[in-house]
Amino acid sequence: MAELPGIRITPRAAVALLAAALVAALLVLVAMALLGEYTKTRGRLLLTALSLAGFCLVAVAPAALHQRRRYPLAAAGGLAAASVGFMLLVGGTWGTPDSDAYWKTVAVVAIVAVSLSHVCWLLLLEPQRPSARIARWTAMGSASLVALLAGSAIILEVKAAPYWWAVTVIIIAQVAGGVAAPLLSRLGRARHWPGGVTSPKSPPS
Repeated sequence: MAELPGIRITPRAAVALLAAALVAALLVLVAMALLGEYTKTRGRLLLTALSLAGFCLVAVAPAALHQRRRYPLAAAGGLAAASVGFMLLVGGTWGTPDSDAYWKTVAVVAIVAVSLSHVCWLLLLEPQRPSARIARWTAMGSASLVALLAGSAIILEVKAAPYWWAVTVIIIAQVAGGVAAPLLSRLGRARHWPGGVTSPKSPPS
């Protein structure tokens, strides 16, 4: 993904923008509390700040992958989805388009952004143990499948309960694999000395 002149897409920049957005949201809440009045403009400012925070969080893993110059397609896709998702949501917040197609697009892009962020996070792990690799691939495959199935269901307005139960099961597999991959990878490193030599057993006391 080509960078804009003078702009570096880094995890630190994403986290800094995330923190700034949360501070802005807090200031809006304080202003509403002090003034004792809720207005549409203040509500939109709050939603804009929270949206920015959310999509900055989603962009951290793709930015880290981009910084390492690994898996450029996944990194670029994650950053692009986060950027487009934020712009679409902010455009809808302030423009309030009366269009189902617009909000379906926002939802689909947001789902794709979250799924790609999870995939990028998993790609950063690079586990060595076979069990950790299997867990990672399970989570990445599930994340991709969830984006495809949920996005298609939103576009086609699928409301069948069995369909969404199946999507829920895949989400559970995604979460389980995403948790298991780093744990199994860390367990593998703990059992080995540097150089891949298995650590000796402690002598009996």
